[in-house]
Amino acid sequence: MHDVLIALQTDLASSIALRFICQIEKFGQFNTQVVHVPDLDKDGHPPAVGWVNKIWEDEIVEKAREDISKLIQKENIVRDTLRSPIVLLGERDEVIQSELQYKAYDIFMEGLLHSFEPDMFFIKLDSDLYQNLLCPILMVKNLVKLDRGIQVVGTPDTIPLLMPWFYKFWKDQPLKVEVFICQFDNQAESITILENDNQLVSDIENGGLGDRTAPYTIKTAKGSAKMLASLVRDQALVMSFVPKSIDNLAHMLAMSPCPILFCPEEKSQR
Repeated sequence: MHDVLIALQTDLASSIALRFICQIEKFGQFNTQVVHVPDLDKDGHPPAVGWVNKIWEDEIVEKAREDISKLIQKENIVRDTLRSPIVLLGERDEVIQSELQYKAYDIFMEGLLHSFEPDMFFIKLDSDLYQNLLCPILMVKNLVKLDRGIQVVGTPDTIPLLMPWFYKFWKDQPLKVEVFICQFDNQAESITILENDNQLVSDIENGGLGDRTAPYTIKTAKGSAKMLASLVRDQALVMSFVPKSIDNLAHMLAMSPCPILFCPEEKSQR
């Protein structure tokens, strides 16, 4: 059983993320906890300190819990594994990090609508929450069906390190997978499909991919980030490490409309 923490707001992005976790539950054992962090600036400043402030906070928490519960009901979601919402007060990323560390979740989820303006995507990637992952983060950009398959994206150096995360969550699931090995070339005039490195393919297959009954492909391509982004569009889920800077990988992923599972660079030992 994988424990999932999903952050919800009363917006479209959260509705899509909520529907997506319900799809994922069909392909694995997931125990999902909803969390909501109210925007206290929107609700005004606390009226005072002491017991008056405590009453104000209690009212905020209760109202927030009602709003998120209504969102779940509106989506007609009935799941035994979807626990009642918890509400945390404070700076959003800080309290979520504390919750992730305290409960040792396997995945954190949040919605971020796909946009052709990548600024918000880059802000997310540059945040402490993403740069210092306590667990994989699933950023849901769109609602897509999982039968489209999973794409594991990286470079020849990072793919072998990323594959254990794929096995952790999906090894025994009947989902097709594509391992996409990127070679970025900003001077390229078109995409070039390259011959796979035989040793790298052997390492990937012997590491567990070859033992699966579901179909898989391994593809190596060279081109600019914008060009290669056209090959990261039709998947149910993309898996990647978090770029450490706004580099070619970051720009390619920003242009992808797919949900992305960002993984820590070291395999979890839990």
